[in-house]
Amino acid sequence: MTNLVGPVLAIARNTLRETVRDRIVYVFLVFAFVITLAGILLGSLSVGQDLRILEDIGLATIAFIGGIIAIFVGTSLVYKEIERRTIYLIVTKPIARWQFILGKYLGLSSCVLLVTFAMGAFLLGTICACSHEHVINPLLMESVLLIYVELLFVTAIATFFSTFATPVMSVVFTLALWLIAHMGQSLRDLARVSDNAGVTRLFEAIYWFVPDLAKLTQVRADLMYSRQPEPELLGFLLSYVLAYIILLLSFSTVVTERREFP
Repeated sequence: MTNLVGPVLAIARNTLRETVRDRIVYVFLVFAFVITLAGILLGSLSVGQDLRILEDIGLATIAFIGGIIAIFVGTSLVYKEIERRTIYLIVTKPIARWQFILGKYLGLSSCVLLVTFAMGAFLLGTICACSHEHVINPLLMESVLLIYVELLFVTAIATFFSTFATPVMSVVFTLALWLIAHMGQSLRDLARVSDNAGVTRLFEAIYWFVPDLAKLTQVRADLMYSRQPEPELLGFLLSYVLAYIILLLSFSTVVTERREFP
């Protein structure tokens, strides 16, 4: 068991150390704090909705900035190892390719968790300071956790594309897939109204192939209005995202296995 888990944890720790030292992480983190504070100004322009606007802006900022960090750091995970030729040393050791991929993914996921926690804590602290009663919506933390679940999926996409594409192309592919995943139902509606059979089949195929992340966004919106979703729905969504993550990591392993390293 140690031979299976040990290399994964070692790679994960090394990846976490590398990512937390990346300056781009701190640049986006500061940017997130600035946007959250700007929510106070926007909230003051409305009557009786200042905290609600601050919560909405804060959660949207966490989701967007967290996704951008996962994409820009994750898309260079494997490519950077190849460019520096450090992967040549790794493959000479008794480390399976799936251990390498899983370790890289867990390391970046840990970094994204720290960033999400930092932004979430800053948002909660800001809301507490702005609230007259210093009361925080207890469901706000659940919304942050659902955002992290989505970011785990984005991280898996970035990891997959980093195994065979350059960082620039990986960013484009990951951003496109992330955006499409939030437009699944819209694509299906377009397929129904299109007169072109080819376009209809294409949009239908995209709808069934790409995961529907819009449902996670809808559940987060329900939480913000104190509507607790059914436990079965949450269980389904978590299983749904986990299945796609496992599939993407499996594809990443297959691609890495097929690559020849001197």
